[in-house]
Amino acid sequence: MFFVLLTFFVYWPLWPGDPHVMAGCACGDPAIQSWFLGYFPWSLLHGHLTFMTNYFDYPRGVNLATGTTMPLLALVFYPVTLLVGATATFSLLMWLAFPLSALSALYVVRKWTGSNIGAGIAGLVYGYSAYMIHQAYGHLNLSFVPLPPLIFYCVYNVLVAQPGRARRWGLSLGLLVSAQFLISSEVAATTILVAAVAALIWSIEKRREFTSTRNRYLLEALVPAVVILIVVLALPLWYQLFGTYRITAPAQGTINNPYRADLLGAVIPTSANLFGPASLKAIANRFDGGDASEIGTYLGAPLVLLFLGCWVRYWRRFWIQLAGFIALLCWALSLGPWLTVDNHSTSFRLPFYFLTRIPLMDNILPVRLSLYVAFFVALTLALSVATWTRELRRTVDAGERPPRSHWLRVGAMGFFVVAALLALVPQLPLPTQSTRRDTPAFFSLPIANRIPDGSVLLTYPYVYPNDDQALLWQISSNFRWKVMGGYFVVPFPEPSSADPDPWPTPPVEVVHFLVDWEFHGAPADLGPNGPAPALDLVLIHQARLFIRRYDIDSVVVSLATPYASHAVALFTAAFGRPTIAGGAAAWLGLGSDR
Repeated sequence: MFFVLLTFFVYWPLWPGDPHVMAGCACGDPAIQSWFLGYFPWSLLHGHLTFMTNYFDYPRGVNLATGTTMPLLALVFYPVTLLVGATATFSLLMWLAFPLSALSALYVVRKWTGSNIGAGIAGLVYGYSAYMIHQAYGHLNLSFVPLPPLIFYCVYNVLVAQPGRARRWGLSLGLLVSAQFLISSEVAATTILVAAVAALIWSIEKRREFTSTRNRYLLEALVPAVVILIVVLALPLWYQLFGTYRITAPAQGTINNPYRADLLGAVIPTSANLFGPASLKAIANRFDGGDASEIGTYLGAPLVLLFLGCWVRYWRRFWIQLAGFIALLCWALSLGPWLTVDNHSTSFRLPFYFLTRIPLMDNILPVRLSLYVAFFVALTLALSVATWTRELRRTVDAGERPPRSHWLRVGAMGFFVVAALLALVPQLPLPTQSTRRDTPAFFSLPIANRIPDGSVLLTYPYVYPNDDQALLWQISSNFRWKVMGGYFVVPFPEPSSADPDPWPTPPVEVVHFLVDWEFHGAPADLGPNGPAPALDLVLIHQARLFIRRYDIDSVVVSLATPYASHAVALFTAAFGRPTIAGGAAAWLGLGSDR
């Protein structure tokens, strides 16, 4: 309940499931992820049993298996989508990500340590870490992470504890990994990577404990886990690896990608933190390419000192030693292939460089490994608290008075715990944006029904990365029509490369005209205050050709979009006077005129 109450402050005044307000913005990743949440169940109900779709980026279409599509969340929460819409589902899940992730960490750490205090600290550090706060700017697939701690717990029971029936734990492991893959394949891959490293270290250290009984239990657990993975993931993996428009090159996780942690990132607060000097925040805001959603490496000096102190103090305790080592390893990997200090790249090669040589691992963005840094730092602290508590209990049970130094250590640890938690307190509330302005009232009027089901719609703003709010129009219309343009990683025409911006549909001059005015205020070199370009006969002819070539039935321009008048001028010259209704200019029935 505490975590639930705490989360009310994160997006305040956004209430869970508000259909008119979105976390982050009504654009970019929040818009496309809302689209995914609505499209997947809709497509299954309409018999589209495939990961290929041309409902955006028409006519080429996209391979949904290669993106951040979250089909599991879309299906499980479809009742919410059906009742109040996909944007409400997105807002609800962004809100739920915090308490569910914190409760998951609390549950697992409580099982491992038996310490309520330690588990509570772990829940706070993991569920409200800097990683979570920054991903909460709009990355649902990356911030909804209650499953990684449960996967670690299953791996522990399969390999180490081996309680009860092996098949039960094998089934649990297979289902959890499959579920995580269907939420985020990147988080699934990094979770398995971290779990595998921890399992390998334990196996080497405890190699003498591998008896025939232990090996049989392990085999009995892994067989059903692998079977479930094959059955559940065969189709999405086939589309991802062999389907049309599959990505054969790093989408973003290139060897030189900017999304890597800075060496100073763990101790320098960002503007998302409540406490910290403005001068330091200005430095940290440049880290990780300056992307606010990816600057999630901050731990704070008190937490770093507390972690290192506990790790050194209890170094001889194997599980504390292992948890601390995994935390440091994940931190080292989060630094990326080359060391970056104060936003200056060096030529010093780091372990992540060699990780990218493993097939498919080149798509991992190193800074996102900060999730596991937070978890294993929290686990190290919880194990240390539990060890300390047991030592005190043994002293008391023996009828001895704890030495004064013990209480000094308790006081010092309590001080650092409070200081560490205060250092992590974020600036609240996190950014939200109303969707009312982004979806014209036109689509709620009877006139919108004149757009035929299954037809193609050209919109202004044109659907393009970070300005894809026309996808919200499509959601509000229950996917009755397809849309030109898109925001999705596609294989680039050049060999061995990928691009998050689908390349323009020819004749490209029309798309360039719409996108340049939309993003830059003027095409080419006219400048932000330059006059509208002359609508020459060539551009008007190309607009007509664009409509004919792709069987576009309707054009809708949101009049609230900057420079909408220039788009209206082009389409008026090409197709005559529009219908003005509900904050939009519309040219309907263009297909019937051909």
